[in-house]
Amino acid sequence: MALPTRTSGIGWLAGLMMLACGCASHDSPSAPSVWQPLDAVPLHAPVPKDNAAAQVRFLAGESASPPPSLRPRNTAVEPTDFVDMTRQQVIETALRDSRVIRDLGGRVLDSPSAVTTRYDFALQQTDPFYGPQAALAEFDTVLNSSLTAANNDRVFNNAVLGGGAQELLQDTLSMQSGLSRRLPGGGVVSLDRRIDYDNNNRSANLFPSVWETQMEVGIRQPLLRGAGRQYNAIAGPNAQPGFQFSNGIVIARMNSQISLLDFERALQDFVSDVEDAYWTLQLAYREYEGKRVARDAAYQTWQAVKAKADEGLAGGEADKVSQAQAKYLMYRYQTLETLNGTRRQTGVLDAERRLRFLIGMPTTDGVLIRPVDRGSPAPLVYDWEAMLAEAMGARVDLRRQAIRIQQEEARLLAAKNFLLPQLDVIGRYRLRGFGDDLTGDGPRFASAYDDFFSLDHQEWEFGVEMQMAAGRRQARAAVQSAKLKIQRERAVWDTQQRLVTHELSEAVARVEVLQAGIQLTRQRMQAAEQRLQATRAQYDIGQSTVHLVLDAQEDFIEAQQRFIEASTDYAIAIKNVSLASGCLLRDRGVRLAETAYCVDIHTR
Repeated sequence: MALPTRTSGIGWLAGLMMLACGCASHDSPSAPSVWQPLDAVPLHAPVPKDNAAAQVRFLAGESASPPPSLRPRNTAVEPTDFVDMTRQQVIETALRDSRVIRDLGGRVLDSPSAVTTRYDFALQQTDPFYGPQAALAEFDTVLNSSLTAANNDRVFNNAVLGGGAQELLQDTLSMQSGLSRRLPGGGVVSLDRRIDYDNNNRSANLFPSVWETQMEVGIRQPLLRGAGRQYNAIAGPNAQPGFQFSNGIVIARMNSQISLLDFERALQDFVSDVEDAYWTLQLAYREYEGKRVARDAAYQTWQAVKAKADEGLAGGEADKVSQAQAKYLMYRYQTLETLNGTRRQTGVLDAERRLRFLIGMPTTDGVLIRPVDRGSPAPLVYDWEAMLAEAMGARVDLRRQAIRIQQEEARLLAAKNFLLPQLDVIGRYRLRGFGDDLTGDGPRFASAYDDFFSLDHQEWEFGVEMQMAAGRRQARAAVQSAKLKIQRERAVWDTQQRLVTHELSEAVARVEVLQAGIQLTRQRMQAAEQRLQATRAQYDIGQSTVHLVLDAQEDFIEAQQRFIEASTDYAIAIKNVSLASGCLLRDRGVRLAETAYCVDIHTR
């Protein structure tokens, strides 16, 4: 008899695409970074022992040559080679290779198991114990079969015990196969087929050898506890009170949704960190350029004072020359600090290295990344009510907590089922056949198959089984626990909503404050520039002193620095509004979808 076969599903298949609509006039097309299972290093592959760099490249699955340069830059030399990148190009580059969500805290070294990767969702999907496929596997059709042959040679002290044979000589053969399947409503159906052969020397036998064949169909269907499609979808078969019902397909799929939301949250924070690093580098460049301009201006002032000293003119006194030289050397040192950074200040090279790490580029390749986007100082007006309503539906935290509440509500429904007694209906139908041979023609009992298909030997069984614990303490405790968990998750959700409102309000207020700050710092910078020009003009005609010129230069540099910081903070504050409203990924053109192996990213 041919047995039915069943083809199982292999999971979900989708993709994650990042639709990048850059604010620059040109696009940067790049090939998608797709996870290739065949590129992985074999489990027992030999690791080359030549040098550490070769081992690193081998373990990373790379066969190409290393990056152009891994040697640190000469920090005493001013950079001259740059590669200009827009904010959107930086985000695209970061997402092109985002198998591991990178951060600047070194967590990938300290706690690698806590790092978020593109594979976390697939790991949850393919969990053989608590994943969706494991939950569906409980309802798979199970095939069982066996073939057993035996030879017996036994002596009995009493021939009656041997069935009329003092020494029993027996050959047996048993072939058995069957199918069983658990139904969505909780019942179990089975179909079993069995063929037995027995050849022995018992004197009371009708035939020296005999074949028996039988087919049995059985069903066990719960009527109260464990019954129903809803309960089995939530709790899964063989569930017990108090467990989390992770074997239920409903709970397993909710866990998958939570895993995907966790990745979305990590990706959102990653994009935010990349954008922060971009604007920090932009700020470092503008501070560096400001210090360079101040250094050159101070040098010109020093040379002008020195020229007056050489000619013996008023304003060229030794103290004024020394003061101008000291001011020039101060700005020269500050230029070096803004380029390389200090313990208290982030320099251009520091900020550029951090951005390179975040976006997955080599530590150095001979050129410096230079941001070309500058945040727009144009004032923004937000629709508070519309933005708050959008945040309540878009924030990953609230969506994740809403799923947690749905999980606990589903678990409460399953827990109430355990208050019911166990009442199962059992039914079996059996058809037998008996004969001297398995097949063939002849009188009655000449063929076991003929006797089987004659339908002369039909048997059936029907019954009811019931079991119930007195007091149902465990079931009642499970229901009460489920109710308390729902109250807890709802309380957390209410607090999260208030916190989201607070964060969004704070982000919008920060934007409004910085809008005013930009206007004030711009006016201060313009006034300081006018004062510097007037002071220089007066100094050139001998109506001002070098002290006033240097003071005006310092005031202008300070005002310019405050304007640059306010402009950068304003760009970051606008980003933080998108982050607080839960729309950062959408605003940057990132879209998520499930995939069978990992969360993949395509850029265009």
